[in-house]
Amino acid sequence: MKGSRKIHIYGKQPVNEAVESGWPVFEIMVRGRVDDQFIKSILEKARLRGIGISVMEPGDFDSRYAKASQGVAARVGEVPFKELGQLLEEVPRHQDPLFVALDGIQDPQNLGSICRTSHAMGVHGLIVPRRRIAPFGEGAFKASSGAVFYQTISEVPNIHHFVQWCKRNGVWVYGLDAAAQKSLWEMDLTGPIALVVGSEGHGLSRLVRERCDFLAGIPMFGNIDSLNAGVACAMALYEVQRQRNFHQRLDM
Repeated sequence: MKGSRKIHIYGKQPVNEAVESGWPVFEIMVRGRVDDQFIKSILEKARLRGIGISVMEPGDFDSRYAKASQGVAARVGEVPFKELGQLLEEVPRHQDPLFVALDGIQDPQNLGSICRTSHAMGVHGLIVPRRRIAPFGEGAFKASSGAVFYQTISEVPNIHHFVQWCKRNGVWVYGLDAAAQKSLWEMDLTGPIALVVGSEGHGLSRLVRERCDFLAGIPMFGNIDSLNAGVACAMALYEVQRQRNFHQRLDM
């Protein structure tokens, strides 16, 4: 664990996943008398793990946690980061590496959503910069619906550092860019790749855009010309896995 700082999370699914995943959970707080069966099941699992449970007065609980807390919260350990080298070592031998790097994502909801999508889409490592990134706090944990407890994450000095690492290790870097000349549909996404997602509103930083091997757009058919960063990442990852699974079936 990177440090001893504790994070407060809230919501039934995030707290449940924290308990089930074996993540360090120091205490669970509930809002008054518990009648909800799902929360009762969380508390039973917590007792089996020896996790402390505190019953708070409704007014005190509401003043501390957001309305979306669903009556349960927890104090958990902060996110542990892995070294880049570990990411490659842990990729299954029959799979090509698939990484997602975040270039300036500032919205905790997008950060959590991308964590959730990355885990669902089989991403081997989510890479975040040391600065210019939303914190892994309450909002990100809630938006991930517990996926942050399972997704491998690596922290780097900056995304340019990660791009250079990819080039040294045979990983092609694709930057999502609304102004790209080619779309993801026109590209081969079946090899070792890293997908870089830019910030809300500004997209990829200049240096990262210049260092990417390819810039890829998402085909758009409506009157708007951009997507939420979390949505764009989800659509891109789906196309990556569609191509990979299609080629696997052809090779069988």
